[in-house]
Amino acid sequence: MNYNTCFHLLLALFISCSILCLAMTVRNLNSDQFVLLEFKDHIADPQNVLANNWTASTSVCNWIGVSCGILHKRVIALNLTSMNLRGTIPPHLGNLSFLLSLDLSSNHFYGHLPKELGQLHRLRTFRLSYNRLNGEISSCLGNLQRVRRLKMKNNNFTGTLPETLVNMSNLEILNLGFNQLSGQVPSSIFKISSLKIIDLCSNSLSGSLPNDMCRTSSQA
Repeated sequence: MNYNTCFHLLLALFISCSILCLAMTVRNLNSDQFVLLEFKDHIADPQNVLANNWTASTSVCNWIGVSCGILHKRVIALNLTSMNLRGTIPPHLGNLSFLLSLDLSSNHFYGHLPKELGQLHRLRTFRLSYNRLNGEISSCLGNLQRVRRLKMKNNNFTGTLPETLVNMSNLEILNLGFNQLSGQVPSSIFKISSLKIIDLCSNSLSGSLPNDMCRTSSQA
């Protein structure tokens, strides 16, 4: 095999790989777009913020409230705070596998948290405060081991705090204040070494706080 033949074979291989990678990127991006279009159809949008902007004819990376990664162009952030959105949170949001930040705070979402949100293994920030979400806090949140900020205050969550929260080993801020939570605070939560702020005020929690909370002065 001479030099020219070898060069052309390598060039053809490179072009084929590039086309394949591009096709996979487009397919994955279309998958993210499909998830968000389904989300738009699932909820009420009285101000037509999403209806007028989220269209199949435009790139999902240019949609309002959506951010994509620089390299892989996958959806990495969804920030829809204070958009007067209404409805339940659909389970297929759990298919946004590259999501790092999810902020649906200050809207009118109600109903239970879908367990599928526990599939967002890359998530770092999770904000659902100031909605009307109810039911128990799913133990599946314990699967979100990279989350640093979990804020779900001012909702109507009931039941006890799941023991699985201890699996959120990178958690820095936990804010579940102004809900209807009951029972004792699991002492295991205070064993999360990265934890800096805990706000559980205005619930119906009982029992005494564990001595573990005095482990570091950064906790409150």
